[in-house]
Amino acid sequence: LLDFQHPARRLLQHYKRRGAPVKFSSAPWSKSRVQQAVDRGAHRSCQEYLSFLQEEFIDMIRKDQWVILPYSMVQNLPGLRLSPPGCVPQRDRRPRWICDYSFYDVNQETLPIAAIESMQFGHALDRILRHILISNPDHGPVYLMKVDLADGFYRIGLSPDDVPKLGVVFPTLPGEDPLIALPLVLPMGWKNSPPIFSTATETIADLANHAVRERHHVPTPHPLSTLAAAQDVNPSQVPSLTSNYPSRDPSLPVLRRHHSSIDVFVDDFIGIAQGYSHRHYVRNVLMKCIDLVFRPLSPSDKQSRREPISIKKLLKGDCSWATQKIILGWLINTVTGTIHLPAHRVERLAELLASIPPTQKRTSIKKWHRVLGELRSMSLALPGSRHLFSHMQHALLN
Repeated sequence: LLDFQHPARRLLQHYKRRGAPVKFSSAPWSKSRVQQAVDRGAHRSCQEYLSFLQEEFIDMIRKDQWVILPYSMVQNLPGLRLSPPGCVPQRDRRPRWICDYSFYDVNQETLPIAAIESMQFGHALDRILRHILISNPDHGPVYLMKVDLADGFYRIGLSPDDVPKLGVVFPTLPGEDPLIALPLVLPMGWKNSPPIFSTATETIADLANHAVRERHHVPTPHPLSTLAAAQDVNPSQVPSLTSNYPSRDPSLPVLRRHHSSIDVFVDDFIGIAQGYSHRHYVRNVLMKCIDLVFRPLSPSDKQSRREPISIKKLLKGDCSWATQKIILGWLINTVTGTIHLPAHRVERLAELLASIPPTQKRTSIKKWHRVLGELRSMSLALPGSRHLFSHMQHALLN
């Protein structure tokens, strides 16, 4: 694995040694503009989750991801800019802290010096379905698995000199002294965080696919391989392809060996593989490649530091191989060759459409964007529907 020279290697080494840079097209803020941002404070959504945010930041401070200081201590830092944070609720998960770097044009004025081409996740689901489609059923069913990263963007640090440029006003109660939160790592909401982080995750996927394709020998199993394998679906419980699999298009290529591939959607790695022993090999290679880019735990680490691979998701069975799995919001069944929307997405779409009665002639732009986005995301399961949204799109121009 180590002899594979990736084009992004030097860039990742730069991020490791110096941190990700933050550069702007505009002049530094004046003290009066910084003060106005302090006076305006955080978005209202934060006030509802103030207790949660305080607990969340205690954890992030222990992990050396953020620092919180009184405004009086940071007001003279060179390059200081302050943005309002918000808090977004999530289904079956804790709320998500996010920084609104567009509110004061921080994102708009950020120079695009990150590797934008690294963001290749827009067609990840299409690629995954294609790999399932071209696999040779003579080699058995296709199995799927996921490996999630813990802490995501927070695995990559910022350039120390540029930290004040991405400061945010931490929410406080009325009458309390203003507090400023400064990110030491890539923050959620900053324009360059996704491409910088994707440079690392796409490199991992490239390394893993290269090793699998070349059949590189991996001498030792990953420490988490045994734990992940314990939840693999028993092959005896998988229906036979002969009675369930749809007729295969004869124009598709006939692969002579077990098919396998690894894709990534931001921080979610998706493995595709056939064959019992080959599946274990593919998962082991992926885990090893993650450790090549994101350093695994060592005895000298703080107790608060976590393994790059999410143990929480692993224990839930995400890293196990199965022929039915929810991948990028879709329930994929490789034996029957079908995809379905999970129940919660069907309910969400029904609620959204019901909120706009047929007799209603006007609605907000925000809701229209939401409806259009939901329908576009579901067009994959509706053949021929991808180019039927022109009337809805045209309404946004009026």
